[in-house]
Amino acid sequence: MLPRAVEITRHALALVVSLSAPALAAGVIAGLAVGLFASVTRVQDGLLASLPRLVAVALALSLTGAVGASAIVRFTHDLWASIPTLVR
Repeated sequence: MLPRAVEITRHALALVVSLSAPALAAGVIAGLAVGLFASVTRVQDGLLASLPRLVAVALALSLTGAVGASAIVRFTHDLWASIPTLVR
């Protein structure tokens, strides 16, 4: 039972990483672009620092949300279906 639990945990962590990667990448890229723009123009505004990152992460989540939701549903379905074999 322990190797199966480790496999399930590994799969869950891989799913979390793969689902969060697009949003994290979009936030990092937007943050770097805003930081470069702010340093070139010497504009230091709080809204300028956070709004583009928020928009980029929201856009990334809206583009990858359906795929992520179906992956989570598939994982949950497989997990619930494997409960009888885990109990033995």
